Amino acid sequence: MKKIFSRIALGLLLLTIAAIVLCFYFNQFTYAYALIVVLLIVFGAMGQLYRLKSDEYMYAKVNRREEYEDYTR
Repeated sequence: MKKIFSRIALGLLLLTIAAIVLCFYFNQFTYAYALIVVLLIVFGAMGQLYRLKSDEYMYAKVNRREEYEDYTR
């Protein structure tokens, strides 16, 4: 399932980049810049999600360690 979603995302990324190039070629600068902004927003959101996952993992790791020490005393 994850493999399918990654292929779909890669396909959409390639289509978006191709659309940006075509928009610049046909002098549709407004659409091209709007697509660039959309890509920046998507990549920024992905970065925030990965950071959230990392913070959640670190929080669970720290709390698990304290719980382990309570049981081993």
